[in-house]
Amino acid sequence: MLPVMSLAFAIREAWPGYARLFGLLLTALLAACADESNLDQPAELAPLDTPYYLDVDWLASTGQGPDEQYLFLQPLLLESIAVSASRDGVLTLIDRHSGEFVDDIDLDTSISAGVGGDESLWLVAAEDAEVIAIDAESRRPRWRTRVASEVLSLPKIVGDSVLGRTIDGRIISLDKHSGKLRWQYQRTIPDLTLRGTGELLVLRGMIIAGLADGRLIALSPDKGEVLWDVALAVPKGRSEIQRLVDIDGYLAVYGRILYAVSYQGRLAAIDVERGQFLWARDFSSYSGLQVDDKAVYLSDDHGFVWALDRFNGATLWKQTKLAWRKLTRPTLIGNYLAVGDFEGYVHLLDASDGHFIARYQLGQFDHPGWDTASGIIVPPIVFDAHRLLVIARGGMAYLLSLKKNDLDL
Repeated sequence: MLPVMSLAFAIREAWPGYARLFGLLLTALLAACADESNLDQPAELAPLDTPYYLDVDWLASTGQGPDEQYLFLQPLLLESIAVSASRDGVLTLIDRHSGEFVDDIDLDTSISAGVGGDESLWLVAAEDAEVIAIDAESRRPRWRTRVASEVLSLPKIVGDSVLGRTIDGRIISLDKHSGKLRWQYQRTIPDLTLRGTGELLVLRGMIIAGLADGRLIALSPDKGEVLWDVALAVPKGRSEIQRLVDIDGYLAVYGRILYAVSYQGRLAAIDVERGQFLWARDFSSYSGLQVDDKAVYLSDDHGFVWALDRFNGATLWKQTKLAWRKLTRPTLIGNYLAVGDFEGYVHLLDASDGHFIARYQLGQFDHPGWDTASGIIVPPIVFDAHRLLVIARGGMAYLLSLKKNDLDL
């Protein structure tokens, strides 16, 4: 049975009555798991025998973090600043080099996703089903557009369009300059899903999305027409929980090959032009994957970190010492993989064999007025060639670098 704390279901507000269904399901789960012996316990961390360590270059407050809410408040990294969003609707601008506060923008709303956009236009999504575009020069909203329901995924700019996904299963395209709706694609979603909507992948003249019913689709950017549609996973089992096959995690592409994984389903490599499977294997992950020229890297729903041959899906190595620690998606940085866990630890692994290189726990600094809650749900972000930006649940941002004997590598 999945641990109760790892279940983050989305109650689809568009259909009244699901809140009661969710309450009944959760009550049954809690009753079934009341005996602590039934729970899968997080692995205890053994001391590392390594000369390397992760050190803090700077830390800064990004405002109110998601705390216990399942919100991915990723910052937008620009040339000179990082733009972060707080849950209570404040954008904080942080100097990339020093971590010092630059400015803030109060949007007077609750934020439901991270910051997208570019050097000229910043995009955020609000809990009250708004997409907001902020002009980077004036630092004021350029437009605010009401959409069908809450947006949980990062809004993206593609040409003259802004793309987003709503919690009721729609993919929307808005005019970048005015915010007017250009088109929308809607798919019926299951009664019960994981809370979240996977990030859209844009490449080779198509928009690729993983859906809550286990299917992958490719849409045309101009009209939202379906170019191909394949089933990555097929629901199995008798209960709604057993039949969850969401594709909520990050999709990745290498060359013309798309890599995708579903919860309680499969991991597959797909020819992105034709939508045809090259290989597939049973797998379960809700966080998605990363890929390089040799391997596909991902953490599964048990907390194991895997490296698989990207040409055939064969296992290259598996790291099991982080079991049930609710890991983020691995982040590739040079020859290493970085993952965060529910206690605020950042683990750095060697990408060639999975052995531990270094570890750092967030929340070690005591700053009056700053929330030091340290759990991590946003995957570590590559800041430059050798550093990582990590956002804690409390809203603290840490810039980490790998060091050895007090010398930067």
